[in-house]
Amino acid sequence: MKTLIAVALLAPSLLAAPAYADPCNNQACLSQPFSVAGGPYVGEWVAHGERVVVSPDGSGTEVTNYGTVTFKMGSVSTDQPITAQGNITGGGRAEPGSWVSMQLVDGGRGMLFGMANGDQQFPFCKYVGGSPVNSADCGA
Repeated sequence: MKTLIAVALLAPSLLAAPAYADPCNNQACLSQPFSVAGGPYVGEWVAHGERVVVSPDGSGTEVTNYGTVTFKMGSVSTDQPITAQGNITGGGRAEPGSWVSMQLVDGGRGMLFGMANGDQQFPFCKYVGGSPVNSADCGA
């Protein structure tokens, strides 16, 4: 009888037990692979004679009057500001392995692009169907 009473008293507390915290609420979860979260960065971006193209696998190019830089995006932060991060794979004035970053602005219609020994938060606008989505995002 005593066991039955103890179970009856504990049952309501088991139902009201607090939910466990999100298992991804730690330092390791501050980014996701580009293959998972990089979709909004994929496509063509333009600004003042420069062009950035990003593929779904995270590979990309920046073409300027000074030449072409290739890069590979590896992750997207989940902390503010949400930023895709990767590395230069060739070209340009920086060593392969140097950093590249892209931060979306204006609801994904614009992007701030940066890389070692190159652009620093340079504004690009999304280009779709041969036209910028919002030319104000690239200063045009």
